[in-house]
Amino acid sequence: FFITVTVDEGQRYKVGEIHINSQIRNLDSKDLMSDVTFKKGDWYDADKVKTTIDKITKKLGDLQYAFVNVVPDVNRNRGTASVDLVFNINETPRVFVERINIDGNVRTLDRVIRRQVELAEGDAFNRSLLSKSEQKIKDLGYFSKVDVKTLPGSTPDKTVVNVNVEEQSTGDVSLGAGFSTADGPLADFHIREKNLLGKGQDLGFAATVAGARTEFDISFNEPYFLDRDLGAGFDLFHTTTNQQNQSSFDQKRTGAGVHMSYPISENLRQTWKYRVENNEITNIKSTASRYVQDQAGTLVTSAVSQRLDYSDVDSKLYPTDGYVAWLDTELAGVGGDAQYISGKIGGVYYYPVADGWVLSTLGETGVVAGYGGSNVRINERFFVGGTNLRGFEKSGIGPRDLGTDDALGGNRFYRGSVELKFPIGLPDDMGVAGHAFTDAGSLWGIDETATSNLVDSSSLRLSAGLGLSWRSPMGPVRIDLSKPILKENYDVEQVFRFSFGTQF
Repeated sequence: FFITVTVDEGQRYKVGEIHINSQIRNLDSKDLMSDVTFKKGDWYDADKVKTTIDKITKKLGDLQYAFVNVVPDVNRNRGTASVDLVFNINETPRVFVERINIDGNVRTLDRVIRRQVELAEGDAFNRSLLSKSEQKIKDLGYFSKVDVKTLPGSTPDKTVVNVNVEEQSTGDVSLGAGFSTADGPLADFHIREKNLLGKGQDLGFAATVAGARTEFDISFNEPYFLDRDLGAGFDLFHTTTNQQNQSSFDQKRTGAGVHMSYPISENLRQTWKYRVENNEITNIKSTASRYVQDQAGTLVTSAVSQRLDYSDVDSKLYPTDGYVAWLDTELAGVGGDAQYISGKIGGVYYYPVADGWVLSTLGETGVVAGYGGSNVRINERFFVGGTNLRGFEKSGIGPRDLGTDDALGGNRFYRGSVELKFPIGLPDDMGVAGHAFTDAGSLWGIDETATSNLVDSSSLRLSAGLGLSWRSPMGPVRIDLSKPILKENYDVEQVFRFSFGTQF
């Protein structure tokens, strides 16, 4: 048999008059007109009407009206092919938080969840703070499901907040094997507990052995030291890096660090860190550049650093809207051999273009300089290329000795990126996305006496490309194809970049 469905779209209507009729006393309806997502003369769109209802409800929630009822009346004018819209708001009392219930947590302590809730019992109800609290609980990464609901309280002016969570595994023990174009073949072992004993503490041990890098790291972080919003922790590390292909030397770093962070405002956070490490430049090739051979030896670095982070994004795990900015400064010379001061400033902005489409822009610049008669050594300089400037090899741009083709790093850099993330037609839960991007940047300046073989230019480098990413069960997979557009003759290109890891 055959089934025929006939659809008559009918006549299109435009928006006529728009009014807001509020039954709430002492509330000026004009203050809500800015939340209307359309204007007179626009084509009628039911989705925009729903969005307007949500925005009005949210604003009224911020004014402590928890249980408002916004009902649109649509009056059709056939003669003029227009519809007049009236948003009716029923009168409701102001509401205060009577009780906050935490349910579903078996291992995680109540206080770990409760400290993420921006409201306290007895506070005036605020829907924006409630939504922010729900997102903060999700950002912890401890729960597979977070559901925050409001229920009527014991009296009409009180409400009960129910926070229901579903715990997921926060421990991670993994063996890994993979390949990256930056480090070559690699194997790693990670053991980490992000919610130690249900207290929200983070303890981890990582070991990575790769063709160009070996790393061992032990870290611990307490996000609420002394039951305050005060992060504290430590790191112990030992790293060896093979820079033979880029700069004809190997580097060994062994050290420890302690850090402490605290909020300055709602979105601004400051972190202080002290680091001491033994830094050794070894295995320098006999054919290496003079600029590299002069760096041989062991150096003790004792440094104090601070970082300011400003974050205003919809999600810390997978941001799609908002921006993040940072300022890093470091002073070396509190003991030890190294004497330098460095600073970096940058930011990322995320803009949701459409459902599943996110445009992000990044910018960063930095400078490092010695003081007290000390020059900036090669291990203290910046290196640009690879992950932070696609289209170029790791350490692919910047000052270089043409006689040996050794990358020397630089004291100044800037970089920027514009990337569009978009779906490719697969289900969202598969975690596969496409990327179109363009990167730009430059690196220059070293504290050395120039020779005919030294090239050092601050000219702009520019590249563009396409990529594919997959948040697979075996680990993150990313493929990038990029092509330099602006470059110097001595720069090292990298058209194909591939990173892959697996866990079992």
